[in-house]
Amino acid sequence: MPDRCHAILNAHYRLESPVTLPGSLPLVGLIGGVAEWLFLRDDLLSVTISAADALMDRDADDLRHLIWRDVAAATGLDPDRPAPGRIVKEKRATFAATPEQGRKRPRPTLSANLLLAGDWTDTGLPATIEGAVQSGHRAAAMVTQ
Repeated sequence: MPDRCHAILNAHYRLESPVTLPGSLPLVGLIGGVAEWLFLRDDLLSVTISAADALMDRDADDLRHLIWRDVAAATGLDPDRPAPGRIVKEKRATFAATPEQGRKRPRPTLSANLLLAGDWTDTGLPATIEGAVQSGHRAAAMVTQ
C-alpha cells in the first residue's frame, strides 16, 4: 500500500457580487502563482492547490490572503480585500505519484467478505477521480460475477 502522501489545500470564498472567470468558464487553471484551479458556482469561488505540502503549516488567514492575490489577478477583484473565506487542509490527500509508490498500489482483489477499491489501488491511472470511478466499476463487476 502506498505510504508516502502529498497534501491538497482548498480555499473557498463567498463573493459579494458576481464575477466572471476568464472565458466565462466555470473552471480555469492558473499558472505562475500559488493557486492552480479556480471553480466558480454562483457566489462561491473555490481554489485547489495540489502537492501543497509546503503550505500546510501556514496560518489559515495568511493563506486566505495569499491565495486571494491569485484569485484577484484572474477575476479583476481587489487583491487587498479578500472575500470572507475558509481554508481546508488535507495533509494526506493523495499518495506520492512516484514509481516506487505506484508499485505499492494493490490490485483490486475479492475475498469472502472484502473488496479493495479506490483511487489508491492499481487502476492503471493516477490517483484521480477517474481512477476512483474505474476502480468502482471494476469492484462492481467483481461483486456481480
